[in-house]
Amino acid sequence: MTTHDTTPTTTTGRPAKRCCGTSVGVLITSPAGLVMVTRGWWPLGTAPVAGHVKDAHTGVADALVAEVKEEVGLTVVGAPRTLWRGHLPNLCASLPAVPVAGHAWEVAEVSAEGEITPAPGETRGARVYTWAEVAALAAVTLTHYRAGGTPDTQPHASLEAVWLRLLREAGYLPWLTQDDLALAETAYATPPGAYWLGGRP
Repeated sequence: MTTHDTTPTTTTGRPAKRCCGTSVGVLITSPAGLVMVTRGWWPLGTAPVAGHVKDAHTGVADALVAEVKEEVGLTVVGAPRTLWRGHLPNLCASLPAVPVAGHAWEVAEVSAEGEITPAPGETRGARVYTWAEVAALAAVTLTHYRAGGTPDTQPHASLEAVWLRLLREAGYLPWLTQDDLALAETAYATPPGAYWLGGRP
């Protein structure tokens, strides 16, 4: 009997990458605010440092340190403080995890030192955002989706949709309502257009 590999290929001919289903989110906080990056590819928006765990790391602690260094050039100091663990159905730039789409998240707060150096390509920039700015970006995201916007057209100057839920769970953005969170979930669980088969830049 002949078997066939059903993994889709990108338009470049390479096999499309499948999500490992695990993510770490890192809140680098200080009295000035929160370090965030404007994402270089889908899903669109601005967000704290985050990355997959099982695709290239030995565990959450390793992924956390590596993603902070890779995305913003900072060095984590001291022990991280876990704020939330849970599964969300958010989709990413890779094909959905199987058998359950989404990510098992661990969100941690850390201190870091060094000079912020955004990763070229992976980000469109990074800096410290005040909490008022974070709230304003969240409001932009909600306005976008209430007006019928899609994940493919979300502004870069907005909060990545899944981070409305993650920051709320972490104890920040307490003003978000259950209706706000439901709207955000609809957004982050919606597949992109043809992005998955287009190959990542």
